[in-house]
This record gives sequence, C-alpha cells and structure tokens, in this order.
Amino acid sequence: MALVKTTDMLAACLKGKYAVGAFNINGLDQPRALIEAAEKANSPLIVVEPGVIEKYVDFEDFARVTKRAARDAKVPVSIHLSHGLSLEQCQRAVKAGFTSVMYDGSKLSFEENIANTKKMVDFAHKYGCAVEGELGALGSSFADITETMTDPEKAREFVERTGVDILAVSIGNSHGFYKGTPHLDFERLAAIRKAIAPYKCYLTLHGGSGISEEHFKRSIEEGITKVCIYTEMCSTGRSEALKWFEANPEYTGNYDTCELQKAILSGFTAYETHCMNMFMSAGREEKLTDLLNAVPENTDVGPDYPSQVALNPNFKDEGIFWDKF
Repeated sequence: MALVKTTDMLAACLKGKYAVGAFNINGLDQPRALIEAAEKANSPLIVVEPGVIEKYVDFEDFARVTKRAARDAKVPVSIHLSHGLSLEQCQRAVKAGFTSVMYDGSKLSFEENIANTKKMVDFAHKYGCAVEGELGALGSSFADITETMTDPEKAREFVERTGVDILAVSIGNSHGFYKGTPHLDFERLAAIRKAIAPYKCYLTLHGGSGISEEHFKRSIEEGITKVCIYTEMCSTGRSEALKWFEANPEYTGNYDTCELQKAILSGFTAYETHCMNMFMSAGREEKLTDLLNAVPENTDVGPDYPSQVALNPNFKDEGIFWDKF
C-alpha cells in the first residue's frame, strides 16, 4: 500500500471518529516492526522521526528505510517529523521525502510563530508535504503542565494566517511521564475545534503517554485525529529488555544482541497495539483497499523525491483516496 498523504489519513480519522497513532522511533530497525504490528491490528500508522534524535537517525536514512518497509505494507503509512525546531531542519525533512513535518514555534512570540510557520507552509506545500504547527506551551516531565494552554481565538487566527494543515494543541497534555493524573480541558478543545472549523486543519494531541483510555476517546470525540506516543512505548521496551537480561544471565554480547533487540521491539509494538485499540484505529481492514498509490512510487528517496510527489495531481488539495468512504 506504500505511503499515503498524512492529511488524507486524518480526514478519514475525522470521518470515522477514530485517531491514528503517531509513534516515534529512535532506531532504524523500528519502522518495519511498527508497520508489522499495524498490519496485525489492521490499523493505519504514522511513523515519526522526532527531531531531537536526528544525530542518531539521519532524515534521508529514515525516509529510505521507512518507505522501503511501507512499500509492501497492507496498511497505509505516512512519514512525519515531530518538533522540528528550525525552518532548515524541517526543509531537510521535506526534501528527504517526509509526507508531513511539524514546525514547532511554540516557544516564540505569537507573531514570530505565525511568520515562521507560514514560511514553512509555503515551502512544504510546493512539494506536496503537509505542515503541523503548535500553539500554546506544552508541559514536560520537567515542567508544570499548567503552563499556557492554547487560546481558541488565537488558534483561529493562527490557522487562518499560516494555512497550516495540522494544529498541535495544549489542553493540559504534557510530554514525558505526568507528575500526577492529567486533567485535559475538553471545553477548551471543543472551543478550539469550533474556532478552526471554517479551515481545513486537523487537530493533534502530543504527550499521549499516561492519558487514560476514557480521556483519549473523549479527545477523539472533540476532534483529535492524531495522537503522538513515545515515552510509554520506550518504557515498555526497557521493561522487556530487563526481563530478557533476567532470563538470559549467560549473556555474552555476541549474536544474542539480536535477541535482546527483538525483546525491546516487542515492548515497543505491544504498547503500539494497545494504543491502536484505544484510538479505535484497529480493525480498519475493510477500509484500506482504497488507498493504493496515494504517493507515487519512487525508489530514490532524497532531494528529488518531493518534486516527483508534487507531480501527482491527486497529492495536493483534495485527496481522492481516503475520502472515498
């Protein structure tokens, strides 16, 4: 089924009242493992390169490996950059063949965030690539999650002036492990959704690790179509690694390192599958046959790839693959 437009995927989520999981990777063995788990769950999937690990995972290597793994996938897959902190970094991801990128200007002033996000939108749309922006200050495991949340009226202005395709919102969600029980502001989320309703823009939730299934489903009801997951997935992988060491006290560090890695990946994919069920994206097999050739085949992922994508008339504006149903 190969790659599909991220925005076509989110359009289907909105229509079907479910969300797609956007799962971060930190190694090049993970895209295939995540895709195989998605196939077993019959779920669409967004494979994410968090910009902070670029020194470990090169953009072009990631795009090449993920596209190769997605080529024969039985489910739709898209490639996303999360939290690109500079225009230059996002532009490199676009040129590497990502189907969507996030420019994170949330730490800038409102006007600076708008100006830079608009520049990124203008650049990426020429290549058929969607752009995610962020408005509001997300918490972290090192910060109080009661930091500034997304203002609905500013969200409307931000989306209108930037033309952004996806908006990451702050409604009490936080990166990393929560210090306490997260309390999401659903009234704020509903107001944001209403404010941006006139525009073709989808809502995404970061900091998914630790949010309850009940709150996920409520968020989806209020318009969230993409949920970002990383911390809990890594924690589960670490737990499986510790179990493996306990079961293999004679570890020698030779070929059994492959078995150790398999154990880590099993933790990643176990939590991925759990999330796909929570997000209600699992079991979509009957919906997936309409998604063939959403992104044109190109074996040479690299600087020339986006221009070839842009040649596909169905890749821009209104998609014809996901919105058939």
